[in-house]
Amino acid sequence: MDGNKDDAFKCLKIGKEALESGDRTRALKFINKARRLDPTLPVDDLLSSIDKDSSSDQTAASTDAPASTTTHESKVRQRVPSTGSPSSASATASSSSTTYTEEQITIVREIKKKKDYYDILGLEKACSVEDIRKAYRKLSLKVHPDKNKAPGAEEAFKAVSKAFQCLSNEESRKKYDLTGSDEPVYERRAPRRHGGYNGYYDDFDPDEIFRQFFFGGMPPATTQFRSFNFGGGMGPRTVDNASGFNMRALIQLLPILVILLLNFMPSSEPIYSLSRSYPYEYKFTTQKGVNFYVKSTKFEQDYPPGSGERATLEGKVERDYVSVLAQNCRFELQRQQWGFVRETPHCEMLQQFQSGASAA
Repeated sequence: MDGNKDDAFKCLKIGKEALESGDRTRALKFINKARRLDPTLPVDDLLSSIDKDSSSDQTAASTDAPASTTTHESKVRQRVPSTGSPSSASATASSSSTTYTEEQITIVREIKKKKDYYDILGLEKACSVEDIRKAYRKLSLKVHPDKNKAPGAEEAFKAVSKAFQCLSNEESRKKYDLTGSDEPVYERRAPRRHGGYNGYYDDFDPDEIFRQFFFGGMPPATTQFRSFNFGGGMGPRTVDNASGFNMRALIQLLPILVILLLNFMPSSEPIYSLSRSYPYEYKFTTQKGVNFYVKSTKFEQDYPPGSGERATLEGKVERDYVSVLAQNCRFELQRQQWGFVRETPHCEMLQQFQSGASAA
């Protein structure tokens, strides 16, 4: 579907940017994600390039390292140029395309040493929700992999994000304060653990938490319009504990049941979608050049070209299109402000559309 292809291209772009900046771990993550979304993408050369770079680094490390056991701290020191040996400094600079400061290394080490969520965020147990938000805002910007290239920054970022996710939610914080663990909160979401840092689960996404916190509480806008959307976070709240089915769980399920019933009513079906996906497979174009998709070829019988109904619908399509571009533009400008991206393609598309509309 076009929606998956768009997401795949976005992931591929992020992967390429990470590869150019020398962050091979992040590049591999997003390139593989792009391939899962769109298996037809030509990413074999990129993956081969990452593998070659990784193997060459391992070979260089094995030949340069002394015979004694090399500690993590010595690896870090090799990245910092030494004033005593110009030749070794130049070799170090050429072998690493990323730079980081001692302060960045220190904060990553400190976070990775801590296990308690309050300690990770640097807070007391009696702290307020606002204190938690302030601590997350400060730390997440310092250890975000796009800003901090020190080894272990991604693991530190995950730790900060997971601590914030647990402590900012009243129910999960109560459980954590009682048991010292928030695992029951995640057991329903993922049946198996990820082999990574501190027992993270496969569906834990620190980037999503960061995006929701800093960029308006929602991910970048998609190009498909639905009358109802009950995804994104309602699932984990449907059952608060593992004590079985009770009245509280039933009350929490009622909104979902109502939405499900409404989705089966004809009035809940949108007339069009801005992206092609089943059953919206018949393409039409507005007078101003915006593509949209409908479910049936009978569309032109219900909305004849030149009719008032057709003009009204096309006007709504164009307003929705502008809304999508504007939301994504705001997201891109915020990321640009933080230094995560340089280009703002949705802002350019919005400007082009508005220029064309004013000229018409």
